[in-house]
Amino acid sequence: MIKAKIRGIYSQSLTQILLQNHFEMVQPTPEVARRFGLPYRSEIPDVDIWDRSDLQGIVAIAYESILNRLTDVFRRRLGGVITRTPRVAKSSIYRGIVLGRDEKTGQTKVDLGTISGLLPDRGLQRGQPLMIQIRAHDYGRKAPVLSSSITIPGRAAVLLPEPVVRLSTKIKEQEARHNLTMLGRKIREHTDNWGILWRTAAENLTDKELQDEVDDLLDTAQRVYKNYNEMDSTGILFEGTSNADIEFPAEVKDALDKTRAKIKPTIDHHHFYKSAGYSSLVDLAETIIEERPEERGYVTSKLEKIVSKDMPKVDDTINIEHVKLDGRNIVLARGRVVENNPKGFVIMRQFRHTNRKLKLVQEYAEDVDVVGDEGDYALTQVQPGAMTLFTNYYSRSGRVKGTYVNINTGVEVYPSNGSNPGRIRYVDLEIDVVRAPVDQEPRIIDQHLLKRAVQRGFITEEMAEHSRTRAEAAFQQLVDGIGVGENLE
Repeated sequence: MIKAKIRGIYSQSLTQILLQNHFEMVQPTPEVARRFGLPYRSEIPDVDIWDRSDLQGIVAIAYESILNRLTDVFRRRLGGVITRTPRVAKSSIYRGIVLGRDEKTGQTKVDLGTISGLLPDRGLQRGQPLMIQIRAHDYGRKAPVLSSSITIPGRAAVLLPEPVVRLSTKIKEQEARHNLTMLGRKIREHTDNWGILWRTAAENLTDKELQDEVDDLLDTAQRVYKNYNEMDSTGILFEGTSNADIEFPAEVKDALDKTRAKIKPTIDHHHFYKSAGYSSLVDLAETIIEERPEERGYVTSKLEKIVSKDMPKVDDTINIEHVKLDGRNIVLARGRVVENNPKGFVIMRQFRHTNRKLKLVQEYAEDVDVVGDEGDYALTQVQPGAMTLFTNYYSRSGRVKGTYVNINTGVEVYPSNGSNPGRIRYVDLEIDVVRAPVDQEPRIIDQHLLKRAVQRGFITEEMAEHSRTRAEAAFQQLVDGIGVGENLE
């Protein structure tokens, strides 16, 4: 069975899902152990899961086969999970062939077989073979960063290309640091020129287990160099672990709420509130509800009242976070709330362009543009949870110039935070519908980008088909005249 370690605001829901799919939990938090009746197990996990820094999902680190299994489980149970994995795993070692100087970066371009990467080293000859390692990646948007300094990573130790003993900075306890340093120096006497870095997991293992791991890594290093010398083409010599960036859009957070509610009392929008920075209030509310179930309605209403004070209101400035499937977070021109209505609110964005073309949405399709003058503006109808955004574009005089319908995951509206204004956030699903100029027939655009997203594994074909269906519905709305002028839907 696959052993998983989970930390963060999604830990209880994800623990429930993984236990039901034959994963084992190791190093559980006291709260998770109590809720699920789990014994404390100190084994090293096969997959390590923690919150993304923006709390909009999780990061998981494991070998590719395990990440594929994890992703399959999450998509089957939660639906529209967005997954980003690198084309090559970090720490993987390859036999590469030098292709020459990269004109854009000035670095050395190296062919790895299925992909090329960039090596800072200079003075290498075209066609020269070399052993290189993946040092950094960014989920396929750019070439991976390479290094000719080779390390051999394990789960508790890493062999370093210099005769040193180092420890993870996450190992804080002084006695543990001292013992590991002494053990490392003792083992180092028999590792030739390899040094040792003890990872965090080393704290939980015996000296014998750590010695065995180093011995296994030395055997691995020997095989890597042997295979390199025998190989006459490009190819992988050692597979490293991959980082999967797994995003949870609005509809996935709702599914996680339902899963968590089967474990313990959970307020509506639990995971949204936590990702918005209200963890302490949510924990307090749910503690009260667990002890006094009859107070659920009262406690929930008070929490909602507190949060609503920070939500965008008329005349407030507001940001629009347009997140791409590859992970880029594009903040569109800042807007202002100009109207509240039963469905949500309207954002107005002013554009200041003179004597050049104004794209209807600058980050979107290159072939969608109209002539822009000083004072052009856009009105966007925001409906929380909606999976489309209708935006009308106007001239300074108020003439409608076109309509753009963005197909996206459910729109989330986040409150202001200190000096930062409120924001709406969604993940763009590539395909869109546009009518511009306004007297032309609408058209569906960027379907090739949606297809590419499926090929890259960001979304499933089922998710793509749902996006096409929503685009077709929006197309029909524009044909019927809905979404033009003031009748935003």
